[in-house]
Amino acid sequence: MEYPVLKLKKGHEKRVRAGHLWVYSNEIEANDSSLPIGSLVDVINSKSEFVGTGFYNPNALVVVRILTKTKEPIDREFFSRRLKRAREIRETFFSNRTAYRLVHSESDYLPGLVIDKYNDSYSIQLNSAGMENYLDIIINLLVKEFGAKNIVLRNDTTARELEGLPRFTKILYGDNVEEVIFDGKLKMKVNLLEGQKTGIYLDQTENRHLLIPISKDAEVLDVFCNEGGFSLSALLGGAKKVTSIDISQESLDRFKENIEINGFDLNKVEMIKKDAFDILKKISQEGRKFDVINLDPPSFTKSKKNVPQAKKGYYVINHHAFSMIKEGGYILTSSCSHHLTEAVFQSIVLTAALKTGRRYTILKTGGAPIDHPIHPRMPETSYLKFMLLKVVN
Repeated sequence: MEYPVLKLKKGHEKRVRAGHLWVYSNEIEANDSSLPIGSLVDVINSKSEFVGTGFYNPNALVVVRILTKTKEPIDREFFSRRLKRAREIRETFFSNRTAYRLVHSESDYLPGLVIDKYNDSYSIQLNSAGMENYLDIIINLLVKEFGAKNIVLRNDTTARELEGLPRFTKILYGDNVEEVIFDGKLKMKVNLLEGQKTGIYLDQTENRHLLIPISKDAEVLDVFCNEGGFSLSALLGGAKKVTSIDISQESLDRFKENIEINGFDLNKVEMIKKDAFDILKKISQEGRKFDVINLDPPSFTKSKKNVPQAKKGYYVINHHAFSMIKEGGYILTSSCSHHLTEAVFQSIVLTAALKTGRRYTILKTGGAPIDHPIHPRMPETSYLKFMLLKVVN
């Protein structure tokens, strides 16, 4: 099938030829204002050779998002193949989980599409104008071929603003927006319309489970606890006491529900509704010490210009953690700020340790699990940094 053609400037094909899926506005010879936003276009190089087919948005910095580098129709069968391929990967590794990310946008070669599975309910995010044109096909596939009983649309991300798209949420199919999922170790209640991201933070699932073997009889501090994923793992591991901090009362209320769903003792948990920076300073000044500390903050920056401020924020919370950790204790620390590299994040953590006179061993570094794959030519798809540390003095 032939689509309207966009031509790359001479010398601007190498990155896309190498596998990157984005074409920037300054890389094409001219925009075609006659084409509707989200149209399919064929991208050719300066020699008129086919490069790929993708979604076109003349008003965005990313003017084309490549879907395929072979000549093929973009139709129901195309999306069926891509969705089934994505499901096969997840089911290979997550046979004991009822919730996972089914589609991770560019990493699954479906740019601008995120789908998370929660039992038989699905949460969709559309972050590209072109993908919106195929929403009906995606819904039909989820119902007919994936057995979806409920589908919600979580079009409430800032990424949509970059595409000039409105932000909203909506029930697309069915009427149930709440599920109790099993993440392989724990049960968690999920509200697909009101929960974080598309329901819960699926990207930290495996990292949360690392608390289980280190929490026996431990005093645990969980900062930015959200709906309690890390805290629940500590309780499953037999923690003596868990202090969980979050500024959102709604998140803490859901955390309490998750404690009850799993049959844990609520008396072992101290929930604190406060700004994390304020309460960390107070707890540190009080001289409280913990066996295990988890730091899982939201992104401190959405742009490069705010990286210096973000670095300061990560330093402050990690400095407090090293000040409060007991000798031989464990620190789990994360960053989901894409613009902060892994090397820079590790350097911040090291500096915080040095300033407090603490030494540590890195037991594990990592990021998101297999259901959040990384595109080998797109560092943009790798965002989560995670470290498990053992403090040795």
